[in-house]
Amino acid sequence: MDDPLLDYARRLEEADLALARSAAEIDGLRREVAELRARASHDEALLARLPAAREAAAEAVRAAEAELGRRMDEVEAAEHELALAEAERRQDEERVAAARRAVVRTRDAAATAEARLDRARLSREELERDAERAAEEAPQLERQAQALAEEVSRLPRVSAQAGAAPAPGLAGAVAWTARAEAALFVARSGLDAERERVAREANELGASALGEYLGATSVSLVRERLERR
Repeated sequence: MDDPLLDYARRLEEADLALARSAAEIDGLRREVAELRARASHDEALLARLPAAREAAAEAVRAAEAELGRRMDEVEAAEHELALAEAERRQDEERVAAARRAVVRTRDAAATAEARLDRARLSREELERDAERAAEEAPQLERQAQALAEEVSRLPRVSAQAGAAPAPGLAGAVAWTARAEAALFVARSGLDAERERVAREANELGASALGEYLGATSVSLVRERLERR
Protein backbone atom coordinates (compact mmCIF):
# COMPACT_ATOMS: atom_id res chain seq x y z
CA MET A 1 0.00 0.00 0.00
CA ASP A 2 1.34 3.37 -0.99
CA ASP A 3 2.28 5.73 1.82
CA PRO A 4 1.85 9.34 0.66
CA LEU A 5 4.02 10.68 3.48
CA LEU A 6 6.84 8.27 2.69
CA ASP A 7 6.55 9.04 -1.02
CA TYR A 8 6.79 12.73 -0.22
CA ALA A 9 9.85 12.13 1.96
CA ARG A 10 11.49 10.26 -0.88
CA ARG A 11 10.83 13.14 -3.24
CA LEU A 12 12.35 15.53 -0.74
CA GLU A 13 15.36 13.23 -0.46
CA GLU A 14 15.78 13.18 -4.24
CA ALA A 15 15.55 16.97 -4.31
CA ASP A 16 18.16 17.20 -1.53
CA LEU A 17 20.52 14.83 -3.34
CA ALA A 18 20.15 16.83 -6.55
CA LEU A 19 20.94 20.02 -4.67
CA ALA A 20 23.96 18.31 -3.07
CA ARG A 21 25.26 17.27 -6.50
CA SER A 22 24.86 20.83 -7.77
CA ALA A 23 26.68 22.13 -4.70
CA ALA A 24 29.55 19.68 -5.26
CA GLU A 25 29.81 20.76 -8.91
CA ILE A 26 29.95 24.41 -7.90
CA ASP A 27 32.53 23.67 -5.20
CA GLY A 28 34.73 21.98 -7.79
CA LEU A 29 34.45 24.94 -10.14
CA ARG A 30 35.19 27.36 -7.31
CA ARG A 31 38.42 25.52 -6.54
CA GLU A 32 39.47 25.57 -10.20
CA VAL A 33 38.60 29.24 -10.59
CA ALA A 34 40.48 30.16 -7.40
CA GLU A 35 43.57 28.27 -8.57
CA LEU A 36 43.39 29.92 -11.98
CA ARG A 37 43.02 33.35 -10.40
CA ALA A 38 46.08 32.83 -8.21
CA ARG A 39 48.26 31.69 -11.11
CA ALA A 40 47.02 34.28 -13.59
CA SER A 41 47.30 37.13 -11.07
CA HIS A 42 50.86 36.12 -10.19
CA ASP A 43 51.95 35.89 -13.83
CA GLU A 44 50.18 39.10 -14.83
CA ALA A 45 51.88 41.02 -12.01
CA LEU A 46 55.26 39.48 -12.85
CA LEU A 47 55.07 40.37 -16.53
CA ALA A 48 53.77 43.86 -15.75
CA ARG A 49 56.72 44.69 -13.48
CA LEU A 50 59.27 42.82 -15.60
CA PRO A 51 60.97 45.85 -17.24
CA ALA A 52 61.50 47.55 -13.87
CA ALA A 53 62.53 44.27 -12.24
CA ARG A 54 65.06 43.59 -14.99
CA GLU A 55 66.60 47.03 -14.59
CA ALA A 56 66.75 46.62 -10.80
CA ALA A 57 68.38 43.21 -11.15
CA ALA A 58 70.93 44.53 -13.66
CA GLU A 59 71.72 47.48 -11.39
CA ALA A 60 72.23 45.12 -8.45
CA VAL A 61 74.71 43.11 -10.51
CA ARG A 62 76.54 46.24 -11.65
CA ALA A 63 76.77 47.55 -8.09
CA ALA A 64 78.03 44.19 -6.81
CA GLU A 65 80.62 43.99 -9.60
CA ALA A 66 81.85 47.49 -8.80
CA GLU A 67 82.09 46.69 -5.10
CA LEU A 68 84.00 43.48 -5.81
CA GLY A 69 86.40 45.45 -8.01
CA ARG A 70 87.03 47.93 -5.21
CA ARG A 71 87.54 45.15 -2.69
CA MET A 72 90.02 43.36 -4.95
CA ASP A 73 91.97 46.61 -5.35
CA GLU A 74 92.08 46.88 -1.56
CA VAL A 75 93.33 43.29 -1.31
CA GLU A 76 96.06 44.03 -3.86
CA ALA A 77 97.09 47.15 -1.98
CA ALA A 78 97.14 45.32 1.36
CA GLU A 79 99.18 42.46 -0.05
CA HIS A 80 101.62 44.93 -1.58
CA GLU A 81 101.98 46.67 1.77
CA LEU A 82 102.57 43.31 3.49
CA ALA A 83 105.29 42.43 0.99
CA LEU A 84 107.03 45.73 1.66
CA ALA A 85 106.66 45.35 5.42
CA GLU A 86 108.06 41.81 5.37
CA ALA A 87 111.02 43.04 3.31
CA GLU A 88 111.78 45.51 6.12
CA ARG A 89 110.81 43.14 8.93
CA ARG A 90 113.84 43.69 11.05
CA GLN A 91 113.19 47.37 11.23
CA ASP A 92 109.39 47.29 12.01
CA GLU A 93 107.67 44.13 13.31
CA GLU A 94 104.55 46.12 14.21
CA ARG A 95 104.15 47.25 10.62
CA VAL A 96 104.28 43.62 9.45
CA ALA A 97 101.58 42.58 11.93
CA ALA A 98 99.33 45.47 10.87
CA ALA A 99 99.85 44.63 7.19
CA ARG A 100 98.91 41.00 7.80
CA ARG A 101 95.72 42.06 9.59
CA ALA A 102 94.88 44.35 6.68
CA VAL A 103 95.34 41.50 4.21
CA VAL A 104 92.97 39.25 6.21
CA ARG A 105 90.44 42.06 6.54
CA THR A 106 90.45 43.00 2.87
CA ARG A 107 90.27 39.38 1.74
CA ASP A 108 87.22 38.84 3.98
CA ALA A 109 85.58 41.94 2.53
CA ALA A 110 86.35 40.72 -1.00
CA ALA A 111 84.83 37.30 -0.24
CA THR A 112 81.69 39.01 1.07
CA ALA A 113 81.48 41.16 -2.06
CA GLU A 114 81.96 38.11 -4.27
CA ALA A 115 79.12 36.29 -2.47
CA ARG A 116 76.91 39.35 -2.92
CA LEU A 117 77.68 39.36 -6.64
CA ASP A 118 76.83 35.66 -6.89
CA ARG A 119 73.47 36.30 -5.21
CA ALA A 120 72.72 39.23 -7.51
CA ARG A 121 73.48 37.16 -10.60
CA LEU A 122 71.40 34.26 -9.29
CA SER A 123 68.49 36.58 -8.58
CA ARG A 124 68.69 37.95 -12.13
CA GLU A 125 68.72 34.41 -13.56
CA GLU A 126 65.71 33.41 -11.45
CA LEU A 127 63.83 36.48 -12.65
CA GLU A 128 64.44 35.54 -16.27
CA ARG A 129 63.36 31.93 -15.65
CA ASP A 130 60.16 33.12 -13.97
CA ALA A 131 59.48 35.54 -16.81
CA GLU A 132 59.99 32.81 -19.40
CA ARG A 133 57.68 30.44 -17.53
CA ALA A 134 55.00 33.13 -17.15
CA ALA A 135 55.14 34.01 -20.85
CA GLU A 136 54.86 30.34 -21.84
CA GLU A 137 52.06 29.70 -19.35
CA ALA A 138 49.93 32.70 -20.33
CA PRO A 139 48.21 31.12 -23.38
CA GLN A 140 47.42 28.00 -21.35
CA LEU A 141 45.83 30.08 -18.58
CA GLU A 142 43.78 32.01 -21.13
CA ARG A 143 42.50 28.75 -22.63
CA GLN A 144 41.69 27.44 -19.17
CA ALA A 145 39.69 30.60 -18.42
CA GLN A 146 37.73 30.14 -21.65
CA ALA A 147 36.98 26.50 -20.80
CA LEU A 148 35.89 27.31 -17.26
CA ALA A 149 33.69 30.14 -18.53
CA GLU A 150 31.90 27.66 -20.76
CA GLU A 151 31.31 25.34 -17.79
CA VAL A 152 30.08 28.19 -15.61
CA SER A 153 27.76 29.43 -18.35
CA ARG A 154 25.94 26.08 -18.31
CA LEU A 155 25.04 26.38 -14.64
CA PRO A 156 21.40 27.41 -14.24
CA ARG A 157 22.01 29.44 -11.09
CA VAL A 158 24.82 31.66 -12.35
CA SER A 159 24.44 35.03 -14.04
CA ALA A 160 25.09 35.38 -17.75
CA GLN A 161 27.80 37.95 -17.02
CA ALA A 162 29.80 35.41 -15.03
CA GLY A 163 29.54 32.90 -17.84
CA ALA A 164 30.53 35.38 -20.55
CA ALA A 165 33.84 34.69 -22.29
CA PRO A 166 36.86 36.41 -20.70
CA ALA A 167 38.57 39.26 -22.50
CA PRO A 168 41.87 38.32 -24.20
CA GLY A 169 45.07 38.33 -22.19
CA LEU A 170 45.94 37.51 -18.60
CA ALA A 171 44.22 40.67 -17.41
CA GLY A 172 41.00 39.42 -18.99
CA ALA A 173 41.39 36.03 -17.33
CA VAL A 174 41.98 37.64 -13.92
CA ALA A 175 38.97 39.94 -14.29
CA TRP A 176 36.78 37.00 -15.30
CA THR A 177 37.85 34.90 -12.30
CA ALA A 178 36.80 37.71 -9.97
CA ARG A 179 33.33 37.80 -11.55
CA ALA A 180 33.06 34.02 -11.57
CA GLU A 181 34.09 33.63 -7.93
CA ALA A 182 31.46 36.15 -6.84
CA ALA A 183 28.74 34.50 -8.96
CA LEU A 184 29.63 31.00 -7.80
CA PHE A 185 29.57 32.14 -4.18
CA VAL A 186 26.06 33.53 -4.65
CA ALA A 187 24.94 30.34 -6.38
CA ARG A 188 26.41 28.16 -3.62
CA SER A 189 24.71 30.25 -0.95
CA GLY A 190 21.41 29.83 -2.79
CA LEU A 191 21.85 26.06 -2.84
CA ASP A 192 22.57 26.03 0.89
CA ALA A 193 19.39 28.00 1.51
CA GLU A 194 17.37 25.57 -0.62
CA ARG A 195 18.84 22.55 1.16
CA GLU A 196 17.96 24.12 4.50
CA ARG A 197 14.41 24.66 3.27
CA VAL A 198 14.13 21.02 2.10
CA ALA A 199 15.56 19.76 5.40
CA ARG A 200 13.13 21.93 7.34
CA GLU A 201 10.23 20.62 5.25
CA ALA A 202 11.40 17.03 5.80
CA ASN A 203 11.58 17.58 9.56
CA GLU A 204 8.10 19.07 9.56
CA LEU A 205 6.90 16.05 7.63
CA GLY A 206 8.58 13.72 10.12
CA ALA A 207 7.05 15.57 13.05
CA SER A 208 3.63 15.31 11.48
CA ALA A 209 3.96 11.59 10.78
CA LEU A 210 5.79 10.50 13.93
CA GLY A 211 4.51 12.98 16.45
CA GLU A 212 7.99 14.22 17.34
CA TYR A 213 10.41 16.74 15.91
CA LEU A 214 13.46 14.87 14.65
CA GLY A 215 15.81 17.81 14.23
CA ALA A 216 17.62 15.84 11.54
CA THR A 217 20.22 17.63 9.40
CA SER A 218 19.88 14.92 6.70
CA VAL A 219 16.71 14.43 4.72
CA SER A 220 17.72 10.78 4.27
CA LEU A 221 17.49 10.25 8.04
CA VAL A 222 13.90 11.48 8.02
CA ARG A 223 13.03 9.13 5.17
CA GLU A 224 14.66 6.22 7.02
CA ARG A 225 12.64 6.93 10.17
CA LEU A 226 9.46 7.04 8.15
CA GLU A 227 10.35 3.70 6.51
CA ARG A 228 10.88 2.12 9.93
CA ARG A 229 7.63 3.53 11.17
